[in-house]
Amino acid sequence: MLTIDILIAPLRILITALGTGVLPSDNPADRLRTATPQLEQIRQASIASTEQASRTWHGSGADSAVVAADRNHCTIADVATTGSEIAALIEEAGLKVKVAADHLNALIDSFQRAASALGPTLFSPQGLAMILPVALDHVGRGMQIVARAQAELESDTNRMMALARHNAPAEVSGHPTTRAAGGIPIELPDGSTSYAPDERAAKAVRAALSQRGVPYVWGGTTPGGFDCSGLTQWSYRQAGLDLPRLAQDQDTAGVPVSQSRLQPGDLAVWDGHVAMYVGNNQLVEAGDPVQVSPLRTTNAGQGFQGFFRPR
Repeated sequence: MLTIDILIAPLRILITALGTGVLPSDNPADRLRTATPQLEQIRQASIASTEQASRTWHGSGADSAVVAADRNHCTIADVATTGSEIAALIEEAGLKVKVAADHLNALIDSFQRAASALGPTLFSPQGLAMILPVALDHVGRGMQIVARAQAELESDTNRMMALARHNAPAEVSGHPTTRAAGGIPIELPDGSTSYAPDERAAKAVRAALSQRGVPYVWGGTTPGGFDCSGLTQWSYRQAGLDLPRLAQDQDTAGVPVSQSRLQPGDLAVWDGHVAMYVGNNQLVEAGDPVQVSPLRTTNAGQGFQGFFRPR
């Protein structure tokens, strides 16, 4: 059987290189899942401490401390969510490798059955001429299996890197206090400070806030009067980004984000309305007039499409 082993050796090499896909005990996915409830305990304890301190500590220093603590709570929640998503990706990748390895093993079994079916003829020149095309076919199918697995794993790797970048500290220039806060500071009308992820989002938010008090005008797209999508389109244009004109289309210019990951500059989109998140659970929108309002997902019975981050 030495000749047969040589013919099928490439498949065995592919299996060895690919691995089994079976995750060992105490693998990274398990450790990430274990860390998630611990992070949530830390977050809840921090929230309780912040609430207790805010009842006895007042003034601008206290307000700044609460804002910083709230940002930390959001960061912890983001890290926990990201950890769970990465754990799921690790498990999915392991499953994909296992499926590919199972298919490769099935090819080896198939080839061995074909070789056994030839009986003693296998070791004759005629038998070798018959089994060689079968071996080449099985090896070719094995390479296709590995190529598909590599493509799927590359997609998982890119997704994992995107999750890691999402939770990486923001790299922004400017005053040291800006870097310490992890974003670009924005003074909100209520006197609090929010932090935009980048300069473009900060410019858009500041532009929208600068139009407070401007009357509502149907189809309005200038500071003389705005409708809802006219305000967000104009504000982002001041920051160098063009959005579609209609509210229901502005989600196409961004990526969806969950409410727990909202950042200043993100858009809340309904079937016929759009508003901009400015931070600290507040929206700016073209009502009558342009105004700041509490964060919400309802709007006069309209269907809520979700939150989106313009790109």
